[in-house]
Amino acid sequence: MNKLALKKTNLAEQAYEVIHDLLLSGERFSPGAKISVEELSRELGVSRSPVWSAVAKLEAEGIVEVRPRQGVFFIGFDHRRLRELFVAREALEGAIARLAAENRDESAIKALRASVERQRRAGADGDLEIYAEEASAFHHVLASAAGNRVLEGMVQKLLAQIHAMCVRRTRRLGFIERLEEEHAAVVEALERGDGAGAEAAARAHIRRVAELDYSAEL
Repeated sequence: MNKLALKKTNLAEQAYEVIHDLLLSGERFSPGAKISVEELSRELGVSRSPVWSAVAKLEAEGIVEVRPRQGVFFIGFDHRRLRELFVAREALEGAIARLAAENRDESAIKALRASVERQRRAGADGDLEIYAEEASAFHHVLASAAGNRVLEGMVQKLLAQIHAMCVRRTRRLGFIERLEEEHAAVVEALERGDGAGAEAAARAHIRRVAELDYSAEL
């Protein structure tokens, strides 16, 4: 049986999940690559309809582009677009951190603190893959901790676009080790219920992430 074959009854949703993960893994498609709907349909063992439904959802999220008479393309790497995404992300995550501090969700704070510890261990082991997974999880938990579904949805979309655009870009371990401490500073502000401090820490962190060198491709 094909390894991508779908098993759930909701084929459109399952197709979306499989293709989303396939794109963001960076294992098969590099940013800017053309995506064959026909080929994916064959591999998934479904008609083109569920795949096109998945493509429509991915396009709405900004992960793929549908170009008339050309086809479907994974979002390409673009320095200017990336800078714009980070500017928007800084504003949104700042507001999210402030709200999360005001909410003081103890379970979310505990999860964030545990994530920081796992990031530290990954950094000490030089495991960039585990670090990246934990850093991503940290920001998703933080977005949820704000208790505002509109803001959460907006920042999740930005995170997905940045991830997609930078999926095969290099990361520097020394820089990452400093980013762990910035995550910790956000958590400490949440624990204090310091909204202004949490916002300032989150915004400073996103500005630092935006300064990473994304020019080199793996």
